[in-house]
Amino acid sequence: MTARHRAMLAATALVTLAAAATACSATGRQAAVAECPAAGLVIKAGPSEAATGHSYLTLIFTNSSATLCFLQGYPGAELATAGGGTLDARPTMTIPAPSRVTLAPGQSASALIGWEHFPRNGSATVSPADCPGYGATALLVTAPDQAASARLPPPGTASPVCWGFDVSPVVPGST
Repeated sequence: MTARHRAMLAATALVTLAAAATACSATGRQAAVAECPAAGLVIKAGPSEAATGHSYLTLIFTNSSATLCFLQGYPGAELATAGGGTLDARPTMTIPAPSRVTLAPGQSASALIGWEHFPRNGSATVSPADCPGYGATALLVTAPDQAASARLPPPGTASPVCWGFDVSPVVPGST
């Protein structure tokens, strides 16, 4: 886990508290906040990083609706492979459990996907035979608890998904 990701996790509580305060009515009772629907989110790829055989890509979820909503949990991430199959990312278990991220209109949350971009057998060459994500045609991303996926460009052949394809829970912010 990178220092940036730890900082994003630490910020979760602060943003959630601020959003909850915004959702309070004049009587002091908290208004009901619905889960963000797929139609009210814009999903895009953010910054990527790679070093020593490990790659990471930030997935950004922006509330494009006119109302407050929340995300909680793990997004879905799968690669559409060159052979017509799919490769699903596994959730990275966190303690404590994923927190609710409340988004005002225009605000964003993010999650990281990570993978190893070298063959498990230690080979110096990378090919479709030892990297199931090599030559992938799309990265399909689904917001937590939703069914509709956004189609994003896949990782390139310079950093293919060979193994260890994982996804983190959503956290506040876009980086």
